[in-house]
Amino acid sequence: MRHPLIVNLISFLLIHPLSTISALSRNIDNQLETGLNKNKHELLKDLFLEKAFKQFNKQYIYFTRKYKDTKWSIKTRSKHQNKRVLDLDITSTRKIGDQKYILNSKQTIKIETYKNKIKDYQVLKEESILNSQNSPLIVTVSSPDKVLTGERYEINLIIEKPLNYSFIASGLITLENKDPIPLSENFFGIKPNLSGGLFKYIQAPLQPGFQTISAIIVHPEGIYSMTKRIKVDLQTKTILIN
Repeated sequence: MRHPLIVNLISFLLIHPLSTISALSRNIDNQLETGLNKNKHELLKDLFLEKAFKQFNKQYIYFTRKYKDTKWSIKTRSKHQNKRVLDLDITSTRKIGDQKYILNSKQTIKIETYKNKIKDYQVLKEESILNSQNSPLIVTVSSPDKVLTGERYEINLIIEKPLNYSFIASGLITLENKDPIPLSENFFGIKPNLSGGLFKYIQAPLQPGFQTISAIIVHPEGIYSMTKRIKVDLQTKTILIN
């Protein structure tokens, strides 16, 4: 299935997964939220050390060019000395062709500070949903937040509303944790699917870290795309002593 709209959407998601724009003490969460929502460049710059800001600013500028009407909500989950964990809720819109898409993203970010400025940041958890505006398509995502190295685990995207034998296509890929991400000729491997969703087993990498999954469901009632970052912990061996 290579409808131009689908190809454009897939290309966008592959090249720029949501986790790459995540950046995020003198009340850092409130000032960061204000700077992002009001697009106050100088305020944002003042919150970061120079090296960290250069990385953030490049990603933030690209994101704001593509997404419009963005609203950021930031809350501190925990803090200890020069480290804190933030929860981010992001809502935005994106136009591709003549279609408008709604973004909802939930992220958990760990930041490190030095003299009340952000020194470094890391995405600990992320799940982002992009679907066509006014689409009644309701999809339930069932997947783990954390797996072990080498583990096989299941990703399920289930369409809640009965399809009444309508045509559906879907596909799923794993993204490498690097930027930029090379486009595959086969994209998501989108193919016809009458099962009412997307069900697939994924192999976790052999090295600890993170694995990013991206999936898409195409239906006459709309398009639904999900990107999720899954933590991969080291699998330890159990030694039995007789």
